[in-house]
Amino acid sequence: MKIEKLPVSEVMNKDILTVKPSTNLMQLIKLMRKTNQHMFPVTDEQNILLGIVNYRGICNIFRPFSKSVSEIVKRMPFVESADDEDLNLELSSEMGMLILVDDIINTNFVSVKETDTLHEARRLMRLHNVEMLPVISDKKLVGMLSLLDLFIYIFKEHDIIEK
Repeated sequence: MKIEKLPVSEVMNKDILTVKPSTNLMQLIKLMRKTNQHMFPVTDEQNILLGIVNYRGICNIFRPFSKSVSEIVKRMPFVESADDEDLNLELSSEMGMLILVDDIINTNFVSVKETDTLHEARRLMRLHNVEMLPVISDKKLVGMLSLLDLFIYIFKEHDIIEK
């Protein structure tokens, strides 16, 4: 079968780690460090995909306002300085326990169905500038498809690496 017509289910990774909305920031960062992954699907108790959490969500904790708001604040004559440098915030150690995945989840994500073709999945990756897509079936997470998964499949098919 041509790769363009191959369903995502043939190449996707079914062994995936997920987090719950109730996972706290400390647990999330520990998991990211342990697995060297920067993105996790967020699922509920029925394995329904709720969103994605990644390092960008963590970075947003350190950005109290957008760049445009920062520029406006800098121009105000009665404000001494509005430094939006990510590393200059005073943080509380309690943040690790108090900030939950639910606070930083990205619910605006792109996914594919396990019946979609690899061609369609790759098109979506390019269109949305992502290297990994959650794979769903009836709103439930059934796998993840990464650009690396696609390359490995192609390399195996061309005997570049062992099948």
